Amino acid sequence: MENYFAKLLLTSELDDPVYFAKVQQNIADLEKKRVAHFNAHGPMNQHYVLLMSELNMAYLEAKESERELEVAQQIYQTNQALHGDGSDLTLEALLALGQSYLDNSQLEEAEGIVASLLALPWSEENGPSYDLYIDALCLQADIMHAKKEYTREVVIRRHVLSLLEELSGSVSNQAIMARCALGFCLERMKNYREALEHYIIVRSYLETEQDFATQAELIGLMVHIGRCYRKIGNFEDAKLIYRWAQKKADTQFGKASSLSQKMQRLIEMSEGNKA
Repeated sequence: MENYFAKLLLTSELDDPVYFAKVQQNIADLEKKRVAHFNAHGPMNQHYVLLMSELNMAYLEAKESERELEVAQQIYQTNQALHGDGSDLTLEALLALGQSYLDNSQLEEAEGIVASLLALPWSEENGPSYDLYIDALCLQADIMHAKKEYTREVVIRRHVLSLLEELSGSVSNQAIMARCALGFCLERMKNYREALEHYIIVRSYLETEQDFATQAELIGLMVHIGRCYRKIGNFEDAKLIYRWAQKKADTQFGKASSLSQKMQRLIEMSEGNKA
């Protein structure tokens, strides 16, 4: 399942020069490891696949979607050769390939992968992992979101949340992430009251599980909560939340950071009743 908290970010973490340098250094280090392992052992082994998976995530973090896709294609083809089409490892790689197609805005290819995954015999005793089924549904919803087909997306989001609550409880990490995605979809649909209900549950969870989201993601969540308050006419609570978020941004990232400056602009707009 994708990290839907990242959808709430107000600014890209790559705007921070230190963070950007760290991401690029990680890619360089992983590429060196990949080449060394390839030269010593070749590509047809699981350790090489694991290195490639780390590299795929690094390119995703760097928002280099073309390289991310190239690596995802290699991972899928290697798993296919090593384990066969029906292996959970191969199916996981196919799912990741679909996500990479989506990240690269190749929606038709991503949709084709989702269709093939959802057609698998999930209910059979020896069928694929049910977790993969839920992840495939999430990818399907992500595609609907990219196409701005929110009325179709919200049906899938509700179904996924219901499945996860039944399987692992309403306060599991996966259920909270799915709830965040549902809230984001509802906000896009301008259903601000229901979006707010879900966001507040997510916020309550993050108050106890403080390592589950970054500080930037938490600030983003609070701003989305503030926006929903504004949209339903609760301007005072919106201003309080915006000011909390601004103070948090100043403390965590510094007043000169892009996030703090973005928060300052939001405060100014809020006080002018323009947000």
